[in-house]
Parts: sequence; C-alpha cells; structure tokens
Amino acid sequence: MPLFPRPQADSPLILLNSASPWATTREDLEALWKCDFTSAITTRTSTLYGYPDDPTKHQVAFFGSKSSINSFGFSPYPLEQYLDWIREITKGDIERKKIIVSIGAADQEELEEMLQILSEFAAELGISLGVEFNASCPNLNGSPPPAYLPSLLESYLRSSSRSASRQLQVGIKLPPYTYEEQLVSIVKTIEKATRDRMADREVVSFLTSTNTLGQGLLFASQVTEPPRPDDKIAQRPEKSATEEFGVPNGYGGLAGEAIHQVSLGNVHRLRSLLNASKDPRMRGITLIGVGGVCDAESAQRFLRAGADAVAVATAFGREGIEVFEKIQKGMS
Repeated sequence: MPLFPRPQADSPLILLNSASPWATTREDLEALWKCDFTSAITTRTSTLYGYPDDPTKHQVAFFGSKSSINSFGFSPYPLEQYLDWIREITKGDIERKKIIVSIGAADQEELEEMLQILSEFAAELGISLGVEFNASCPNLNGSPPPAYLPSLLESYLRSSSRSASRQLQVGIKLPPYTYEEQLVSIVKTIEKATRDRMADREVVSFLTSTNTLGQGLLFASQVTEPPRPDDKIAQRPEKSATEEFGVPNGYGGLAGEAIHQVSLGNVHRLRSLLNASKDPRMRGITLIGVGGVCDAESAQRFLRAGADAVAVATAFGREGIEVFEKIQKGMS
C-alpha cells in the first residue's frame, strides 16, 4: 500500500517536513502537527539509544539565498522518546495527518528491534505508521550508508520485510546518486527484495529522495544569513573569530537550493525506473521529493519530475513554520 495516494490533476499538494534538525524536539513536532498546511510530519532520525550531540561540532550554516550546510548527526533523543512525544501531541486525534518516524540503525539486529517497537506502537494506537529507514547518513561509526552499497541494503531489507505491513509502512531515505548505475542498482535491489516477499505485501512503501550531499565545504566568508532568533537548533555556541569554515572542521551535508537540480534528477529517474517494473508493487511506491523546496514553484517542479509528495528542510529552518503556508497558498 503506498504511503500516500497517487496525486491526480486536481489533488491538493501533499506537503510535509523531512527528517532534519528542525524536527528534533517535542515543540518542533507539535508545531508541525498543529500546522494547517502540513499533510504529514516526520521526526528527526532517531536511533535506539540516542546519538551523542556535541554543539561544538554539530552545527548548521546558511549560504547563498536558499542553501545550507550542516554537520549534525542523528537525533540525541532515542526512539522511545519520540513515541512518547507522539502520544502527547496527537492527544487521541491520531488520524489527523500521517506520521513518519525516521530511524537509523547500526546493524540488522538493531533495525529489527526498532521495527518491533514501532510495530507494537502502531498496533497500540491503531494507525498505519510510516517508518523511514535513513539509509543515507554516514553517522554511525563502522556502518557505511547502506543505500550506497546494494548488497548491504539488501540485507537490511530482508530484516525490514518481516515487519512491513499495512500497519507499518516502511520506506527508505536515499542519498543523492550521481550516475545512472547507482539508481538502477538500488531499484533492482528493492525489486529483488519485493519479489522474494509474499505477493500481496510490499517491502518498501515509499522512497524519500534525496538526503543531503555529503563532503561539502563552506568557508566562513560564504555564510550569508544568521539563524532566526527563535531557531534554537541553529543557535549553537559561537565559533572563534578566526574560524575558517562555516561549520566546524569545514565539511558537512549540502542542502536546499545547492542540491535542488540533483534531487529533481534523482526523483525523475527513480519514477521512470519504478514505472518500468513489471511488479505493480514497485510501480505503486510513493516518492517523496526533497531538496531545495522553498516555494510553490520548486514544489511544482518535484511534482513534474514524478514525486507524489514534497518535503521541506532548509527553507523550514530559514523561515520557520510559516513556510508551509507560503508553499500551499502559492500552489492554490
């Protein structure tokens, strides 16, 4: 079952946030939940026990007019904390909009444990829960991003296939791919895992494309915009006046306008490959386009490229919750 229905010509835009530093706290998620212009909410990527946060290393900087770079890891809060917050903020009105819990795991055993917790949570609330396996972040030591290694991703998919159901819709957050064989290989990997599964069930319900593009370098002189006064996640300790780079150590993941065209290209090629599959389950996979969405025009480009839904990160961090209203009203 697709995460979202396939959009028709007169369908409203399915708009949500992507897993990002601006979906870290209970307050962040509550604002997204209450916003009349989001169709779903996504948590920041959590792990089983939480990821160590170091404010002197994990920072974000904005550059140009619509781009960002960040050196953040996964969320410092563990998975169970996010589930507690979801219980609190939904207050029984759980069907108001779709909830996607983004998770990261160091190995198959940890992924299976997290999926079991999420399966029990979905059954407790009686909902169909979206679970985004972040297979594209190099934040777990000794665990390369599985989405860059098809054989490793296949082993993770074997684990997730035992939990995927109509109540637990599992998706994958993909990195930006830069050549054709990468995209073909990842779709073949998903197709093989789907073929090995029972004919009436999906292994993957949705794909989020794309995550940030790693190993970007930003010099301090290129930083053009300070964070908003109310943006606690960007209000990290001041760097030294002699700091050479925009984020500590220089390197980080590029996001926003800086990767927009690459993200569009990935979504377009993925849609083409999925549509070419003989398996209707592959053709039914929901595509969430993310990367440089900041207004109605950029959202519309993702729909033209083949996305079913559109997610926002950098513009959310730059402009706050109001950006979703701007995009939705621009579409109408």
